[in-house]
Amino acid sequence: MSKINRETQLRLGEQRLREWGLPADATAAALRPVVGRDPAADLAVAARLGAHFDAASVEVLQALNAGSADKLVHKEVKRSLYRLAQRGVAVPSAAAPTPPAVLLSPVLEGYLSAVDGHGDQLVWLIKPHAGGGLAHLFAVTNDPEGLREVNLFETTRKAVRASREELLRKHELRMVDADWRYCDFVIDRAFHWAAARGRPGGDYPGMRAKLFKAPVTTMQPLILAHLDATAIRGNPQLLADSAQLLEEMEMRTWFFAPATLKPYLDEAQRIRDSPLLLNQSQQQERFLALIARAIEEIFGGTPQVSWVRRLEEMAYFFHATERREAAERALAAALALESSVHGGRDIPLCEQLVRTCFFAFLQMEEQREEEEARGSLVLTPQQAAREMQQRRRS
Repeated sequence: MSKINRETQLRLGEQRLREWGLPADATAAALRPVVGRDPAADLAVAARLGAHFDAASVEVLQALNAGSADKLVHKEVKRSLYRLAQRGVAVPSAAAPTPPAVLLSPVLEGYLSAVDGHGDQLVWLIKPHAGGGLAHLFAVTNDPEGLREVNLFETTRKAVRASREELLRKHELRMVDADWRYCDFVIDRAFHWAAARGRPGGDYPGMRAKLFKAPVTTMQPLILAHLDATAIRGNPQLLADSAQLLEEMEMRTWFFAPATLKPYLDEAQRIRDSPLLLNQSQQQERFLALIARAIEEIFGGTPQVSWVRRLEEMAYFFHATERREAAERALAAALALESSVHGGRDIPLCEQLVRTCFFAFLQMEEQREEEEARGSLVLTPQQAAREMQQRRRS
């Protein structure tokens, strides 16, 4: 291939990397998940790593060389490895073990949606056939319940593109590119969660075997390859601003069902109807203590780790859709919750979620009672007590 063609491919590859949220200074760890996704992008990765003088670059370059069938990529890898060796970076011989080529197959693609308020997430795996057409594995996972649904069918690139556009147009549900190995890990993990509960949502191992034979790779959250967790922890303003995440479109479903808050709403009702005729200040004090307990219990205990994972997933989704500030805030909330010994307390996002839902349901209940009272001639003791309190305050 000519030099002009190489430069053209490099420009195209750089464009791909920018579209995937990988800036020019992206580390080798950040670049590795996209290896094998696109030949032009592989060329750009190989060229970039020649200027990253560390052992991680060598590892990724050798893995790229083993998994790619593109001659231009092989030449670029060789050129970059030579540059690294000249700068004193140890480059093992070609006989050194490399990851199996199947793990870097350029024909596998992964896609993820945001996580909704119930913990549901849409996950896709796509594998083109040599003779045309695509195998499309569609899964709906839930954290922590497990795999809800999985299906494997034949389709076309045009149909996949149309499906993504329809999801966005009709349901405001966007699918973002993700490392296919991570998508595989997420679905497999969900399958085992559901199987342990006796409610498997489908035969994922059987469908998976029709796409590839490689073992499942256990992976860390994708966002950790793009954001520095230590730097996020060191910026307290990100956590302080985390409640602003509720302004993001994908967070509109993040609210609690009445059943989740029912024990606390029932207790709030008992406070309001207390025969002790609590004054407004006393009621307010008890309400605040009740809400603090709800924040701690809802985001603590067994569900705590699930909330951490959901926030990490949202952090990656925001990163993939070029909302870095939102990604940093979501990761800050996840890290704070992960280390918390009292659930969601002192985490503004968690506190705002509980308070908003709590007072919304409380207000709806008060409106319902007022409507019932207007249609009744009987005054309950609780209503009489509240009216007496209002007259005393007036």
